[in-house]
Amino acid sequence: MIDETLPWLTFAAAVDLSNTIVVTPRGEVDLLTTDEQLDVWIAVERGRVACVDAAAGHLADVRALRADLRALLYAYAEGRPTPGPARLRVNALCAAAPAYPVLLPGGRVIVERASDDPYSVFAAEVARSAIELFETDDTRLSVCRAPSCGLLYPPDHSRQRWCCRACGNRARVARHAARRRSGGRAPESPSAPARRGH
Repeated sequence: MIDETLPWLTFAAAVDLSNTIVVTPRGEVDLLTTDEQLDVWIAVERGRVACVDAAAGHLADVRALRADLRALLYAYAEGRPTPGPARLRVNALCAAAPAYPVLLPGGRVIVERASDDPYSVFAAEVARSAIELFETDDTRLSVCRAPSCGLLYPPDHSRQRWCCRACGNRARVARHAARRRSGGRAPESPSAPARRGH
């Protein structure tokens, strides 16, 4: 059963939005199919994403943004070239609502946004969170290799293959069961991971 409060969403907004498609043993599950589900995601991201409340009522637009982000971020995590159409659309969202820092008296910095449209500001903020992952060598992104997972996550070290301890345990159990079924031979690694809900 999927925890629809989305407790695994704790990273960059682009990654969190991408991870609203999960895989269960019965197949892929989309957690953004209704306005109510979108409201849950908005509540999780409130305080972390500018104008996130403006996403309410824009389910189709948010799902289209998610599709582009998934295309970019999975390519990035897997070391593939970024797909041109998704890259162009994400860049266009950023350009539609420019943001720039302003230094106030006393040294405080605020971010000014050139657009008055709250949804455009929201979409640009999420799109920028994806682009920021590409711009620093410090930020890495991986795809969880556990059975029924495949969620995007930031690894703590270069050898980390699973997004959480539960996924690591599930992968070891699956590997052990496969060895028993094959008479002790180590199973071949799957070519593409599946995704799951946490």
